Amino acid sequence: MRFKHPAWIPVAWLLSFANLVGAWFAAQPGEQAHATVHALLAVLFGLGAQHLSLRKRATADADVVERLEELEARLASLDKLPDVEGRLAELEERLDFTERVLVEVRTRAQLPPKG
Repeated sequence: MRFKHPAWIPVAWLLSFANLVGAWFAAQPGEQAHATVHALLAVLFGLGAQHLSLRKRATADADVVERLEELEARLASLDKLPDVEGRLAELEERLDFTERVLVEVRTRAQLPPKG
């Protein structure tokens, strides 16, 4: 069973604390073996909680690295933007020229013939 859900981290800490308290209560009447088992379980649950926390942090770091690489790729594509701006300016000039020519052709068509 894989413990991927983030709720397992506090659960592991609670189990560690509960076993630590259990070790203290088991040591009172003189049951050393029982107290030792509880102390061992407290340590193991504590180590498990730390492992889960580190794994969660590593996953978050991997997500940050992935997003950073994506942003760098977008930034590299934005470097090509000045070329696009130049081409857009050229297209605007061509469109203006075409509009002027069309207006000139229309005005010529509306003039009465010389005669």
